[in-house]
Amino acid sequence: MFRAYDVRGIYGKDITPGSLCSLGRAMSRYAEDIVLGMDYRRHNEELAAAFRAGFDGEVRFLGRAPTPAVAFHSRKLGAALTASHNPAEYNGLKPFRERRCFWPDELKELEEKTKPCGTPMKTKPLDADAELHDGYVSALPEAGDALFDLCGGAACALRDVFPNRIFDEPDPAYERHSAEPKEETLGVLKERTKERLGFAFDGDGDRVAVCDRGRIIDGGVIIAYIAEHFLKKKDTLAITLDVSDEVAQYLTDAGFGVEVSKVGDVFVLQKAVAEGAAFAGERSGHYSMMKHMPYSDGIYFGLLLSQAKAGEIAEYAARFAAVTEIGAVYAKVDFGALEGKIRAKEPEWISTIDGIKARFADYCLLVRASNTEPKVRVNVEAKTRELARRGMAEAKELINACVVKQS
Repeated sequence: MFRAYDVRGIYGKDITPGSLCSLGRAMSRYAEDIVLGMDYRRHNEELAAAFRAGFDGEVRFLGRAPTPAVAFHSRKLGAALTASHNPAEYNGLKPFRERRCFWPDELKELEEKTKPCGTPMKTKPLDADAELHDGYVSALPEAGDALFDLCGGAACALRDVFPNRIFDEPDPAYERHSAEPKEETLGVLKERTKERLGFAFDGDGDRVAVCDRGRIIDGGVIIAYIAEHFLKKKDTLAITLDVSDEVAQYLTDAGFGVEVSKVGDVFVLQKAVAEGAAFAGERSGHYSMMKHMPYSDGIYFGLLLSQAKAGEIAEYAARFAAVTEIGAVYAKVDFGALEGKIRAKEPEWISTIDGIKARFADYCLLVRASNTEPKVRVNVEAKTRELARRGMAEAKELINACVVKQS
């Protein structure tokens, strides 16, 4: 049930009341009190009770809440019961300390501390702490005249914060709307924002997608927009390697410090903390204003960006003209051999912190192994579609030459 960034799995198989009781007991070793919150997924009431039965200390219960609200109050320790954007059969838990997620080594330590605790004892139900709820809401920007897609997820716990909203009734099984905000799941929002600005949250509210004039805006472009409108010149930003090369160079030329991390919200947050950055951003929609808290908050940024006028963000995005081709090779690849072949083509710049990213005169390519499937993902960015397709063909030729043959 322990994943790279959190605890997640299928209810009844990976995630059970017994496993949550064990997690509660293990987290007792980090602090004497904890803030606990949960989204609307099925089984969360049972799992919350099991976690509380295992935790040997005081539990302050936030009740139904987006994950960033739990993180906001986790000055010592926190736990959000959520499986984020995963399908309805999944449940999970995100642990927090010092208002941030556990780093990978800390999560590994938590896994080692997690021992079976048997059948959880029954606990008395807790009332949600209104003070915690109000404290988080008071730290949020005021909503502008935009449309908010709550996807039936955890953001519904704050529905009154959003004057204009859709899919604002809790949908524990995600029968009416996906918990994953992406191009193919946001048809209703795109249709209703032809003349206005819109925002869509993921299942637990720590990510946000931006839609302006009916068009989903690239998450890397949103990072640039945030930097130029809400940060100071010479501020440092931490961004993930998958942010387009065009955006990264634009930010550098605009006078910002740019630090690059592996893809993943935990990695970009670690980089931001290590470098003293003012902001951390991932192309998938994780954005963190470090003065707010060192964790991604889709609710905060949706509200902050909603103060823009309709069409303003789309117009800003138009300055970024690069085209990206996305592909994949379904095979195991020898990345050492692939790096050698790419270096032999004499790139202008190359990074190997997460797969291989290399810039050539006509295009920039990023090749990364999938964490969940036997394939490598390939992104090629160029000034024209023709150059991007040519770069993709060249990239796949190099990759196919480095496929590991299965015995």
